[in-house]
Amino acid sequence: MPHRRLAALLILGPLALAPSALAHIRLAGEFTMTGRITVDDDVPGEHVGERVTRMWDFLAPCPTGQCRTEKLVRSRATGEDRLTLRRKHGEFSHWVGKGSFYAPLRCGARIYARGEHVSFTIAVRISGVEIVDGMPVAASVQASYVNGRRTNLTPCVAVLGRDAAVYTGKLVSYPVYP
Repeated sequence: MPHRRLAALLILGPLALAPSALAHIRLAGEFTMTGRITVDDDVPGEHVGERVTRMWDFLAPCPTGQCRTEKLVRSRATGEDRLTLRRKHGEFSHWVGKGSFYAPLRCGARIYARGEHVSFTIAVRISGVEIVDGMPVAASVQASYVNGRRTNLTPCVAVLGRDAAVYTGKLVSYPVYP
């Protein structure tokens, strides 16, 4: 049981670890993310307080240890996003990335499939760690999504919304090591 005891200690506070230990925590694998919408200004089909569940895949591009960048593939209600997260300078458990997608927008009687361009920022922080095959691996994360800007791509004048959400996630599929 020493393995479980060590994992339990790491889960309680990865940020309390020495920076040298934090630098080796691997953020990789598939996470089930449970979110709560915190901002909803004119986004159809959403409301503040709504709970959502999504799958996020973190793909570490470096062969071992912690990477300066992470590839994130995340599902959303109507599609999937792929973006690069960059580790915040001087922080071994926090990544931030920007991305965008297109959303449908009604203009008169017509719905433009790519009617608005939605820009967003995602921030991810490791909140729990487990030891897998002798390596520290992120077992849980906290994240935020903020859509700060939308651009109308239709000929109509439209009120564009914005939204934001907070997430907690649990690792469901361990990364495979070479």
